[in-house]
Amino acid sequence: MHMTSQWRWLYHADDEQLLIKLAEGLVHPAPFKASRLVPLKPMDEPFSLEDATNFQTLFDQLEASDLVNPQIAFTAALNHTIYQRFGRPQMPQSWYFQTAEEHYVSDATTLTVGTLVRLNSGLAESVCAVVSSDGEFAECMVLAESFPLSDIKTLPQYDVIKVMFNRIQPLNAQQKPSTSYLRHA
Repeated sequence: MHMTSQWRWLYHADDEQLLIKLAEGLVHPAPFKASRLVPLKPMDEPFSLEDATNFQTLFDQLEASDLVNPQIAFTAALNHTIYQRFGRPQMPQSWYFQTAEEHYVSDATTLTVGTLVRLNSGLAESVCAVVSSDGEFAECMVLAESFPLSDIKTLPQYDVIKVMFNRIQPLNAQQKPSTSYLRHA
């Protein structure tokens, strides 16, 4: 499925659920808690050009990867679009992650939207997609089904976390964690 001009944002205050209405009556609910989104008012409006660009940029990058299956790429791109338009700015939470063994990121231009990287919490590793970066930090979307950060905190699939560059590790053949969940989901 690819983006069409019929896609719309829907929010009904009664349900407190943000949705993307896709073609043929399909809807995609926002997976983010209300506290992670800006306050919303009832709406029924079409995707903007910026929304379409956000969706297509991440989808194209992930779809081009031989590690990410098309359904994960599609869902990640939808959630990226939601987060870019309605996500609240967040503070870095780098303390959950181990410092990278090698200095992979020299500046924000190293990381573009859709770059696949690894994060290591000490409990687990996860492949993540970069969804934004600035001078010191990157926001990374979890592509694994879940990513335990501590005994009491686990990030669900498609959640976004902001980290310092020195926590981001490259995804290469020698260091690649199991990514079977990405191709066969």
